[in-house]
Amino acid sequence: MFDSLSETRPGPVVQVVAAVLSRDRTCTFPGCAVPAFRCDLDRVVRSAPRAPGTHATEADVGPQDLISLCRHHHVVRVRQGWRPELTPDGTVRWTSPTGHRYVRERRGHAAGPSSLRTGIRP
Repeated sequence: MFDSLSETRPGPVVQVVAAVLSRDRTCTFPGCAVPAFRCDLDRVVRSAPRAPGTHATEADVGPQDLISLCRHHHVVRVRQGWRPELTPDGTVRWTSPTGHRYVRERRGHAAGPSSLRTGIRP
């Protein structure tokens, strides 16, 4: 969970957080409209466990690994077993615990390594 744009916290750098917030605009759970800036950033692809005392680096985490989830839907995802899949175009495909599928289209700007590499802000 990353709730600040502070560079002093472990995790994604400011540019990655800004790219995710710009891409998602709101919580990515189907039907939720909580603004992304009020959401947790949750990893879509879980990384391998790290050694104690080590943190993710810029190379480990990118916009393609993170989605915005309001606190309520973050808890729903973890406790009830909802599974998100983030596509390259920013669409999030959700699978419910019963196997039903829901699609949440990207609402903001594209966020990806190319926009971060060139320094262009979304």
